[in-house]
Amino acid sequence: MVKQNTGRSLWGGLCATALTVGLALSTFGSAASAQSQTLTINTDRSGNGQKAALNKIAADFEAANPGVKVEINYSDVESYKTSIRNFLVASPPDIAFWFTGARMRAFTQRDLFEDLTGFYEEAGLKDPMKPFLDAVTDDGKLYMLPTNFNIWGMFYNKKVFADNGIEIPKTWDELMAASAKLKAAGVVPFSIGTRDLWANALWFDFLTKRTAGLDFYMDLMNGKASYTDPKIVKVFEIWKDPIDKGYFLDNASSYGWQDAIPFLSQGRAAMYLLGPYVLTSLPEDLRGNMGFFPFPKVDPAVPDYEQVSINGVGIPKGAKNKDLAKKFLAFFAQPENINAFAKGGQVVPARTDVKIDPNDFASVQMDVVNSSAGSSQFYDRDTDPEMAQQGMRGFQEFLANPDRADAILKRLEQTRARIFK
Repeated sequence: MVKQNTGRSLWGGLCATALTVGLALSTFGSAASAQSQTLTINTDRSGNGQKAALNKIAADFEAANPGVKVEINYSDVESYKTSIRNFLVASPPDIAFWFTGARMRAFTQRDLFEDLTGFYEEAGLKDPMKPFLDAVTDDGKLYMLPTNFNIWGMFYNKKVFADNGIEIPKTWDELMAASAKLKAAGVVPFSIGTRDLWANALWFDFLTKRTAGLDFYMDLMNGKASYTDPKIVKVFEIWKDPIDKGYFLDNASSYGWQDAIPFLSQGRAAMYLLGPYVLTSLPEDLRGNMGFFPFPKVDPAVPDYEQVSINGVGIPKGAKNKDLAKKFLAFFAQPENINAFAKGGQVVPARTDVKIDPNDFASVQMDVVNSSAGSSQFYDRDTDPEMAQQGMRGFQEFLANPDRADAILKRLEQTRARIFK
């Protein structure tokens, strides 16, 4: 049976019809011995829905491979970000879930993940996963299997909106007008928890892409644009206005991203700029009161570029059972399995041949992706990890002390110049 370890120390148009992949399994069936082997998986996907889905996939894999035992080490996201730096080197599991993009490349450039290019060919996964392959590619090689993607946007308390006569804002001006009305009624417009630094980066990402455009944003992520550029100065000026007016939750740095969700669900705050984790962090009976709308248009002349993050799973270079791990990845990638895993997290499966349930939040996310002019992943997935850490610390400081904008941007520019020299 599946063995679980839970703790803090370990750590467009994509929609078509469902398709099964039996050949992938037979390819790897002969490559891995199923006699008394233990497959060890480390993952940060520890929400109840995805945990249950992964446990079932692992149990089904055991049933199909007598003698194989699957051990899953679950960890919360924030602890995992630290522990993965250690376990990939000191005690690599057979399979490790992780982020794609720059976060993945920080490890592949240190040769800590196995090259899966040949695996994709043998498993027949290049075509159904084609839109996601750039995110798992480094120097022309494929290093991870994309598991799912999700968008980010504004979750809101439907009852609070209705009680205060608030319509869904479609522009920045409408969002600010709604915020003024909510604050006057004694409701915090925006819940936020910046103790986990990444949550605040969403505001920077959206405001930059919606005013300066996607190309400029990616130039900044790649170290080719300056943090003291007038376009970034303008972003901070726009962002400063709601901060000065007290539209954000007080003492945000004392709350983790999950700690700030009850303010939204209890109606003490009206909105939260976040991902599907708002839904998966709430009990079923509270989810029905949660609504969603895309980040509003800021500059009418700039297209609506979205935030689309892709998660993945790979095989550490030091894994002991690589053939068995590849066999599991081929099993996990079957449409019914990858879809169940995505559904458990309210996210979208990373296959183009999986039918999306129109009643799931996944269909809402698919609509946003299909109507967008383009997208990036996320600040800490698109830029150098050290730059991301310093940038997010700067954003946290700005939310607490908006008058320090100039000093923060000068410091970030010095960091950029040092890292991208």
